[in-house]
Amino acid sequence: MYAEKSRIIRYSINKSIAFLTLHIAGRESVKDLMEYEFLTFDNDLPIKIILHPVDDTTRFIPRHWHESVEISYVLTGSIETIYIEGTSYTSREGDIVVINSNDVHSFTVDPEEDGSALTVIISYEFLKNNFPDMDRIRFQCISSIETDAQQLSRMAKLRETLDTIIAVYRDRDRDPLAPIRMRGLSYELIYMLLGDFAVEKSHAGAIKSQKHLSLLTEITDFIKVNYKQQLPIALLASQFGFTAEYLCRFFRKQIGMTILQYIHAIRLENGHRDLVMTDHPVTQIAYDNGFPNVKSFNRVFKAMYAMTPDQYRKSKVPNLTRGL
Repeated sequence: MYAEKSRIIRYSINKSIAFLTLHIAGRESVKDLMEYEFLTFDNDLPIKIILHPVDDTTRFIPRHWHESVEISYVLTGSIETIYIEGTSYTSREGDIVVINSNDVHSFTVDPEEDGSALTVIISYEFLKNNFPDMDRIRFQCISSIETDAQQLSRMAKLRETLDTIIAVYRDRDRDPLAPIRMRGLSYELIYMLLGDFAVEKSHAGAIKSQKHLSLLTEITDFIKVNYKQQLPIALLASQFGFTAEYLCRFFRKQIGMTILQYIHAIRLENGHRDLVMTDHPVTQIAYDNGFPNVKSFNRVFKAMYAMTPDQYRKSKVPNLTRGL
């Protein structure tokens, strides 16, 4: 498991961390996590921490990817579906899921369930600079499907470290040494991942990352910018110089869903936000987010939330009257 190589971290990590940030996810958080996620790291900080409630802005995050490694840790409640590279997992209280660099993933939470979760984003550049073999490995850490007793014990220790990170941050105003403690915990977290959860990466996975992710980013960026417009498959194919058949095959192979399903997901994510954050009529929300009509919006919305947009809005904000 590359445990012997992880000792490099002891000697090669020599940059200081000034502070660790905590962000309470709000309205912008879903947008930040949509499509390819470009993350910057402050100063020499190798990780970012997001401690967030599961609320109406974070119940559905469409498929996206980023170079950074991501840790999802459920504190309360559950995440109904975490999709990662073609496989779906349910993550309950105490579960840890590590999402590898450039893995396509998404999150869906039961609309009737409240909860909270911790997300840790680890800079891939930092990992690569301090662990030269990083491109050859991936992390294997999904607690809900793990059965090996030794690995479960290691996951318990990882859970303790994550809990300590939360506790130290929350006590930062009373402890002047909290930044130093947090710096050590950041390094300890990365050390544990490399020492206990690193496995050899398949060659096919590396080829996919190098050959297809750039094109995939171009396609999804185009959809992100133009989702409010009509996007027939023929138009998308022409935009990138493909036949419609090739584009559909390529997209489904890489993302695990059809390109039309993906367009619907982006429109739904934005339509859901407008439904919760504005008092615009449902008809206007449908057209504003690229749906051809209210019937189409209702169908896509109901498939995800098991109720129509109007029913959902009334259940969330019963005292407000909005037009249709």
